[in-house]
Amino acid sequence: MIYLTGDPHGNFGRIDEFCGRFNTTKDDIMIILGDAGVNYYGGKKDKRLKEELSSWPVTLFNG
Repeated sequence: MIYLTGDPHGNFGRIDEFCGRFNTTKDDIMIILGDAGVNYYGGKKDKRLKEELSSWPVTLFNG
């Protein structure tokens, strides 16, 4: 399944809740429209966020 969402402004809690509610898998794709805030700081904080998001049961794209 392919899902679209608006800009989370660095707060991914709603996406996490969505994944749990709809039992998404890595075969599901969520396209984030807008600036997701994943490359905001450009350092360790962004790296940790990317590692966390990559462990979620969904494939994320930032459009």
